[in-house]
Amino acid sequence: MTWQAIARKDFRDAVRSKWLWGLSAIFFGLFVGSAYLIGSNVEPNGNGPITAEVFIPTLGELVVALVVPLVAIVVAYSSVIGERESGALKLLLSLPHSRQDVVAGKATGRSTVLALPILVAMLLAAVVLAIYGVDVGPLKYLAFIGLTLLLGVTFVNLAVGVSAAASTNRRAMLGTVGLYVVLTMLWTQVRRVLLVFNDKLGLGWEQMTLVKYGLFIKFFNPIRAYETLVTRLYTDSVLSARLYGAGRQGQLIAQQLGDVPVYLTDWVVLAQFLLWLLVPVALGYLVFRNSDL
Repeated sequence: MTWQAIARKDFRDAVRSKWLWGLSAIFFGLFVGSAYLIGSNVEPNGNGPITAEVFIPTLGELVVALVVPLVAIVVAYSSVIGERESGALKLLLSLPHSRQDVVAGKATGRSTVLALPILVAMLLAAVVLAIYGVDVGPLKYLAFIGLTLLLGVTFVNLAVGVSAAASTNRRAMLGTVGLYVVLTMLWTQVRRVLLVFNDKLGLGWEQMTLVKYGLFIKFFNPIRAYETLVTRLYTDSVLSARLYGAGRQGQLIAQQLGDVPVYLTDWVVLAQFLLWLLVPVALGYLVFRNSDL
């Protein structure tokens, strides 16, 4: 397999086209800027040391969860179809590269282009927080970095999968943007389909059953899985992390659930997250493998 050569070339091309520097500026402003705002407003005589738990909510999990996937899509949506439309793909495949090598190489190269500036920016943010006396909590912060990188790579792979399956650059763009909109803005509508099925088909599900299925579907979304796993880093209770932000309703659901259901455990939510990392790019490759160029 020669996917490593394709990945290296893809990364070098991104560096020469200033992609890496532009992404670095975006993530430097997002992470380092937020760390500076928090650190510069720390009161020396406050009640106890400020911890990184302040950094995460101030930065806003929602901001990271919106910006990182969007940038990942921009970086990767034309990775395969762009070369296919330009004719460069036929030249690439005339060399000792398979279609599998192309997809794997593009996914790896674009993931590196995205992951490197995120990693550098988040490490610099930790340094800024430490300078201002904020207790970063190294292990939890490293886990936060890892989850954020995983979120970015997941959406790169998703975009590469769509790019490999699409027949035109326009369709690749519409497909990736459509998925982004569904996952960020319309996912609650997917959950409400349960209510429609229950009413129209007369399934007779009780309210608590609908709540359980709804929670499973909620965290099948990679963005929601990311948010709750990050929240879990700073929350001792699994249910509190899963129901974070639900207010009084969340407390009532937690009381009714009692023990943590298997489908809400950290490992199951992480497994659902990883499915989005692997399945879309694999499906895209299967379509690409049998398509005419």
